[in-house]
Amino acid sequence: MAAAPLLLPMGYWLAPVAVLLAAGLAWRDRPSRLAWAGPPAVTMAVLLAFAGAEMAAGLWHHSAWQDGVTAAMPLVLAAGLAATLGPAVRHLRPRLSWWWSGLALGGIGNGLWALWQAVIDGTSRANGYHEVNAILFGNLALLTGLFCLAGLGWAWQQANRRQWLLVMLLGAAGGLLASALSGTRGGWLALPLATLVFYRAYLRRWPRRRRWLVVGGVALLLAGFYLTPQSGVQYRIGVAMDEAVNYLAGEPHGSVGARLEMYRGALVLIADRPWMGHGHDGYASAMSELVAQGRVASGMDRYWHAHNDLLDAWVRRGLPAMLSLLALYLLPIWYFAPRLVSRDPAMRSLAVAGLLLPVTFIDFGLSYAFLAYQIGIVVYGGWLGVLVGLWDGQDRVTTAP
Repeated sequence: MAAAPLLLPMGYWLAPVAVLLAAGLAWRDRPSRLAWAGPPAVTMAVLLAFAGAEMAAGLWHHSAWQDGVTAAMPLVLAAGLAATLGPAVRHLRPRLSWWWSGLALGGIGNGLWALWQAVIDGTSRANGYHEVNAILFGNLALLTGLFCLAGLGWAWQQANRRQWLLVMLLGAAGGLLASALSGTRGGWLALPLATLVFYRAYLRRWPRRRRWLVVGGVALLLAGFYLTPQSGVQYRIGVAMDEAVNYLAGEPHGSVGARLEMYRGALVLIADRPWMGHGHDGYASAMSELVAQGRVASGMDRYWHAHNDLLDAWVRRGLPAMLSLLALYLLPIWYFAPRLVSRDPAMRSLAVAGLLLPVTFIDFGLSYAFLAYQIGIVVYGGWLGVLVGLWDGQDRVTTAP
């Protein structure tokens, strides 16, 4: 679940199936009711509610089984599959080293894959397989790198500390490198919020001098990515600023201008059909009508989603889908935020990763509809289920009489 989504074709489908098979075999040997209770069950219920909202919209608009990226059923299956992972991991109770080593493997692999594309293939923006475009690949690789940084707290208390710290740092560097080579911009806006999560969990207890050294090191690393011409980050940030200025001047050009114009159009369409939306496949045709009426700029109807998760959920699948998405955002914040102060470094690392998940996805979803894709649902919902299952399983072991 940690390494396969970005490194293997269809890995985001293969990995959860493998977890479920392992859990099924373990269940045969030692059935347990605890796996279906507590936080894993709550996570499962919220993901099933998300799947139910998707299915309701698909049936209402007759788009449940159609071909193409706008069908409802693949998203329903993705959410249903992710929903089972919390109880599965809770029952398996794997060692945390499997999770963190998987993330390190994913981060290193993402970095090497992106470097191969940039240096050997000459690709301008690194990307993944099939539907995993540069934006999805870059931002999910960035999240993998941040998770590796969260795992440093766990690595610090291991007997072979130096080896684990090196492995996790290499995973973090690989994730950041892959993100930079993908040319993504929106995901990097999550870094200040991610820094606050790390500060709350780790740095606030450190001596002031050490805190400033760490903050300064992170700032130098980010500045290095920005100032290195080969990364393309500086160029794309400059282009984004120019496009935003042009949009405010009445010229919606470029990706930033197009996004802002799409958001305006989506709000108009939401006002027309706030309850059940325009359907999984109805957004483009509805936007075409707005273009024909001159209410939005031309060209906005060539996109099949609204490039914003909350707006896209509402405009295409209706209010229930938007509310279920909000619940998915809020659940890990409610669950993991109080656990950032855990005295156990291993548990605190899980809490940091659990809080980074919604913080980054909320930021990713501001400029792109990640949960309009199957990989977005499987990774967000699946990683949420894994983290809740790991925490609940470890917590029950450490608090057992």
